[in-house]
Amino acid sequence: MSLSKNRRRSQLTLSALLLCGAALSGCALGDSTSTGADDGLRLVAGPSESPKSLAALGFDTAQLSASRTPLYLSGSMNASVFDGAGAVRVMLSQLAPAYRLAADTSFAVASEQSDDIGNRYVRLQQIHAGVPVVDGEVVVQADKSGAILAVIGELKPELRIAIPAGATNPTTGSQAIKSALASVAKLGSLRFHEAPSLAIVAPESAPDSAVRLAYRALVEYVGNEGMALEDIFVSVQTGEILSQRSHIHRALTRSLYTLGGNCIGTAMGMLPGTSKRKEGDPASGDSGVDNVYGQQSDTYYFYKHMFGRDSYDDKGAGMVATVNVQFPAGFSCSPNNAAWLGAPYFQMAYGKGDGKVLLDLTLGLDVTAHEITHAVTSTTSNLTYQNESGALNEAMSDIMGSGVEAWVASGGTDAGNPAMLKHSADTWLLGKEVAGPMLPGGSLRFMDNPTKDGQSKDFYSERIMPGGTDRGGVHLNSGMPNLVHVLLTQGGKHPRAKTTVEVPAIGLGKSLQIFYLSNSKLLTASATFETARYATAQAARTLYGRCAPEVIATGRAWDAIGVPGLIQPCVRPPSHF
Repeated sequence: MSLSKNRRRSQLTLSALLLCGAALSGCALGDSTSTGADDGLRLVAGPSESPKSLAALGFDTAQLSASRTPLYLSGSMNASVFDGAGAVRVMLSQLAPAYRLAADTSFAVASEQSDDIGNRYVRLQQIHAGVPVVDGEVVVQADKSGAILAVIGELKPELRIAIPAGATNPTTGSQAIKSALASVAKLGSLRFHEAPSLAIVAPESAPDSAVRLAYRALVEYVGNEGMALEDIFVSVQTGEILSQRSHIHRALTRSLYTLGGNCIGTAMGMLPGTSKRKEGDPASGDSGVDNVYGQQSDTYYFYKHMFGRDSYDDKGAGMVATVNVQFPAGFSCSPNNAAWLGAPYFQMAYGKGDGKVLLDLTLGLDVTAHEITHAVTSTTSNLTYQNESGALNEAMSDIMGSGVEAWVASGGTDAGNPAMLKHSADTWLLGKEVAGPMLPGGSLRFMDNPTKDGQSKDFYSERIMPGGTDRGGVHLNSGMPNLVHVLLTQGGKHPRAKTTVEVPAIGLGKSLQIFYLSNSKLLTASATFETARYATAQAARTLYGRCAPEVIATGRAWDAIGVPGLIQPCVRPPSHF
């Protein structure tokens, strides 16, 4: 969700609600104990206080964020008849003190969804003093009876920040952003796709002095790393860049174009390019165009039949792609890429490769499905493209990209799912069809053995840290959730024996369903690997039952790669379920 989009949203004001639920005030959770079956989570209790208040509300599981506020709550909080915002108000009136929210806090109901078993999902964006709070977001899951089953995500506590007069002037914001980017953007390349707006940037576990008011805008420019399409956050007070969040993720109504080998952004390289094939047209004779036309169909029907999803936005959006593209790369251009270009383009772009490192990027079905899944993510969890959330974003695309390939190989068609969804060793080789002779190992990534490429990570303690190379490891750290998916699918242990955890196999179809539900309905934009652990466990409970073997397997898969998690007693559902 873009913070500045002008969409109509319900506002849930907390100023009055903070007086409610006093029993939770000052609630602190910490060291833990566990009993019962191991399903990957457990109830946590603090050294000086117990979670009796949360338990009284119906929650049996609580895990804290680094700011010592709830990251994940699970159980059955009985709200009145679920009507979206109404049930959320009930929850907030009782839980607001546990999140230590400032008095001038409200929420925008960004979306409401349901699934085919009657569960409802409400996604909430935190607002403070009328300004969106970056990474302040939770998802509330409720069953058809109105009982709240889970709350996942982080809210920023105890915000104290003044909004200075004149800060809302878009001209002032534009000037500040231009000045901040002057040293990294080529002269004349900067383009605003929307007017700047205000946002609050509140770093995790930061003191009040680190909470910053920022100008935010979606801008496009050419920099040292090539084409950039980013949400830019610039400090109102100092003019420094606080955050840069990419909308380029480095792919059934189809529209295919070509750029004729021209570079994006040049006089001859304006997207989408020259039209080559529309929905229902015969083959164009351009191999790249025709390859992508078929791959878009395979991906569309995979999502339709596996998950009931109608295109990437679940609203039947047309799929647009441009082939034979070159991407700006510093002071030159490169054909070695394929990318989903998010707002304002909402389309795929494919290079032809240099024939050495990469071949024509239109040759890989998993490449196309990978990039289209970036579009699915952008319209659901909107995982921020940096650090661990960015690695989850990449992993979701790898998981579904390999899933589409396996689905087609198993016999999936526009008519329906295959009789049996199978996988093979080739399933875990991402981009093998586009690998050139100079690419080590003959594949872009190795999902079952991530370190085989010589740079990806497969164990949590060895991960690229925030702020490090590759935008904090968006590609390199994706090997870890990829490996979780492989272990869930076929069972086994860590390929380098980093742990001795044995993961039971649940099959490809079930693992795909768990990751899809997590991404589409449970994860928030700033999710970490730890958050993903709890979200996938909650997805497994939702799909297969609270004490199901699939839940146990999910927890063990994250254990196998070293992501910390607590163990929850297997609690049977209350009688109203």
